[in-house]
Amino acid sequence: MSSETAGPTLATEPQPGYSAPYRIRHMEPHDISAVMALDRLAFSDPWPESAYVQEIYFNPLARYFVLELLSSQPHWRWPWKPRTSNLIGFVGMRVEQTRGHISTLAIHPDWRGLGFGELLLITALQQAVKMKAVAVMLEVRPSNITAQNLYAKYHFLPIGRHVHYYQDGEDALLLEVPRLDASYAQQLTQRQQRLENHIRERLTQAQASATSP
Repeated sequence: MSSETAGPTLATEPQPGYSAPYRIRHMEPHDISAVMALDRLAFSDPWPESAYVQEIYFNPLARYFVLELLSSQPHWRWPWKPRTSNLIGFVGMRVEQTRGHISTLAIHPDWRGLGFGELLLITALQQAVKMKAVAVMLEVRPSNITAQNLYAKYHFLPIGRHVHYYQDGEDALLLEVPRLDASYAQQLTQRQQRLENHIRERLTQAQASATSP
């Protein structure tokens, strides 16, 4: 593993004065079991363990990130509900030559609706910019309208279709951001700031509810 991916370095640095009740960091080998459990919960065709081992240990062009909550953070919808894991999301990005590929993105179902998925998408896109990619692509199910709406917000455009791509026979839409430039990178930073503020407000409200008599 390269020095860039080792250790708990934040992938998305918090803005000055911002104390986040979560962190995004590079995925490490000890995360694989929790990532696999979340993968099985989020997708009907989860990856095998060997795929994560290959990406983390043997693919120098891959960067994978996890999103984990701080231990004191209560459940945002149901403060009384215990958590089985602090790891609630992950995303993967590969860059080959000048093209990036977001290989996977998942958020625990209990923690959807806050903006964490969008924050992980921003993290992957910022990583693509950092690795000098000029374009980024991904696959999405035609039935996943929520994801398609999110990707459209970040200028992903349809460029093709993979027939029977998923194990259940559903096709995959191939989407691409055709140009990553300085203006796009600046937009990512601005959206990150707004999104972090939104998430902080929602989680603060949840914590207040959890501690109120």
